[in-house]
Amino acid sequence: MVATLLRIRFRVLGNTLASSPWQLVGFILGTLGMTGMLLFAWVGLFFLGFTGPEVTATVVTIAGALLLLGWTLGPVFVAGVDTTLDPVKLAPFPITTRQMMRALTAAGLTGVPGIVTVAGTLGLLLVFIRWPAASAVALLCIPVGVLTCVVASRLVAALTSGMGGNRRTRELVGAVLFLVVLLAGPISIGIVELIEAGVSSSSDPLGRIQGVVGALSWTPLAAAWAVPGDVAVGAILPAAAKFLIAVGTLLVLWWLWRRALEAALTSPARARSARAKAGKLGWFGRMPTGPTGATWARAQTYWLHDGRYLRQLLVVPIFPALMIFYSGGSTSNPLLWFSGVLVAYILAAVSYVDVSYDGTAFAGVLATGIRGRADRAGRILAAGSIGVPLFLAVAVLTLAIAGEWRLLPAVTGAGLGLLLAGYGVCAISSALLVVPVAAPGSSPFARVPGSGAITTLAMLAVWVIVAVLGSPALVLAFLAAATGDALYGWLALVVGVLLGSAVLAAGTVIGGRIFDRNAPALLARLRTFKAS
Repeated sequence: MVATLLRIRFRVLGNTLASSPWQLVGFILGTLGMTGMLLFAWVGLFFLGFTGPEVTATVVTIAGALLLLGWTLGPVFVAGVDTTLDPVKLAPFPITTRQMMRALTAAGLTGVPGIVTVAGTLGLLLVFIRWPAASAVALLCIPVGVLTCVVASRLVAALTSGMGGNRRTRELVGAVLFLVVLLAGPISIGIVELIEAGVSSSSDPLGRIQGVVGALSWTPLAAAWAVPGDVAVGAILPAAAKFLIAVGTLLVLWWLWRRALEAALTSPARARSARAKAGKLGWFGRMPTGPTGATWARAQTYWLHDGRYLRQLLVVPIFPALMIFYSGGSTSNPLLWFSGVLVAYILAAVSYVDVSYDGTAFAGVLATGIRGRADRAGRILAAGSIGVPLFLAVAVLTLAIAGEWRLLPAVTGAGLGLLLAGYGVCAISSALLVVPVAAPGSSPFARVPGSGAITTLAMLAVWVIVAVLGSPALVLAFLAAATGDALYGWLALVVGVLLGSAVLAAGTVIGGRIFDRNAPALLARLRTFKAS
């Protein structure tokens, strides 16, 4: 049964890639990139073994902990867990929960991330090649550590799809996990400082780091990866105890995953219906009539009610707080002054493939006969109604905290330049490209196989183009901060608004023409994603 499910999984992957040359290219590029990183990691691991057993054990333990965190929380921030073998879809078939769990585990191990993880962790044999006993123990710890990574990621995916069984609960869980990822840096630093205070009072930095890692090695996060290092330094009893912790962690995660999976299958996601009051049209009753106004109202509804958009906006209030934290609470840090510009830069690319979020409902848009320019203008107005006020609020608030009102024209000009240019670029990119995205209200861990690489490449391309187009105002803003000359700030404001508006207008016109020509093909691609 497990072999049959794996064959289905690879058949779906092959059909998905075969139906889209761009996805195939993205998949190949992603695979080549991971292969290069793997070779680089092997070389680094080989030379790491010559630094001595203490340093080697410290580095391996930290890397193992980060690996487990990456598997567990990374999908929220990157691409998601491969859900080709969706447990909910497999539930009607005569498959036991145990068989399903084995198949999902095998699918995780045979995907590109799983293969790279297995191959990378085998590099531990190169690290401990000078200590044969440690290498032998590593052969036992590698399967335990890798399986823990896969099972932990599946557990979180099952929790997000099964807790409460309704859309709002899943969106809330996804938002909380997204916030955890964003705040992982401050949380980690705080935990390390607490451990340092309790573990070591030594003034030796290396000794304090080893003390922190020593405490970390006794946690489920890193126990499996600390065992070979303990054997290398002759700490046999601690190594045995940590191995038991690692095995116990895997068994507990497996049991929790089974319970969460059973809950997700017995209480699947259910649609919630809401009865609207007569005469209440929402944003459609507030926006101007006509094609542009209707598109504006529809897109505005997405921005304010669709969790896929809302998760993108969570970075806005958190980003300035992170800048203050990483600057040690200092308000004289340029990162704080320009945090509004960074927020504008991020918001500029949110709608780079916003047609993808329409899904097959995009057919309704085409059925109205709307012209491309009106569709582009309506989507831009909706994005600007959210993005511009948020950017201005962050810029004013951060400059007020820092007391740097002299930089308000510079920051406003640079931010608006990036934001308006981004809207213009996205008006073109979203008329050219659609990518597989999670369905409304679905788990934030869901994705379509082969979509991760092309999605990442498209977003990077948009960000690079936006950065180039917004660079004139950005350079002038930096000169205003560096020299204190107010003239540069006002020039940044003028250049940013004028250049950004020009790119916005050009993007609306060009994107509208591309939309008129390319819209049927976009709908055909969206239907392909739905079928897969």
